[in-house]
Amino acid sequence: MPSGILLSFGHALRGLVEVTAGERNMKIHVLCGTAVGLLGAEVAMPVPSRMALLFAVALVVAAEMWNSALEALVDLHTRELRDEARRVKDAAAGGVLVLAVGAVLLAVAVGVANQDALRAAMHRRGVQLLLGGGVVLLEAFLLFGRSRSALLDGIAIVAGGLLVAFLGVDGLSGSLSLAAALLFVLASASAISSRTRIPA
Repeated sequence: MPSGILLSFGHALRGLVEVTAGERNMKIHVLCGTAVGLLGAEVAMPVPSRMALLFAVALVVAAEMWNSALEALVDLHTRELRDEARRVKDAAAGGVLVLAVGAVLLAVAVGVANQDALRAAMHRRGVQLLLGGGVVLLEAFLLFGRSRSALLDGIAIVAGGLLVAFLGVDGLSGSLSLAAALLFVLASASAISSRTRIPA
């Protein structure tokens, strides 16, 4: 039984990596989720605000996974340009859009409600915020970089991983730091997958 559960987790993780490697919108969601996690971990917010941000990021990423699965299922059923297939795909994409807009509005509301803490973080934790920006840039390179050089990817993964680890140890929210770290790992795995994938 445990080996079956591990196998199921393996399939799920493979699905996450493949969708992240192949879908532009998923890359954007992963990058934004990492930025939210890194920024949120540096701001002294109440637990409900942190949990709301964490839940919003998880929900948007999950919705993009469902959207990609539904698109693949429609493509498996028919490759013809059919109005029914278009409606299914458009509806699924619309659902992701609604969640993404809701997540942005939630982040703005959390920021406004915690604006004093946000200002304090800008002054007291400016170095950490700059390092977090560096992580986001490295992750953007991993997700969107055109050159699939093993050396450059490796440098970005190691440098980003070290920064994420430092920020996680020094951060104010373990849950948001962990979310950012897991999303960075996902971006790294998708970069490796893109580089090693054999063209069809």
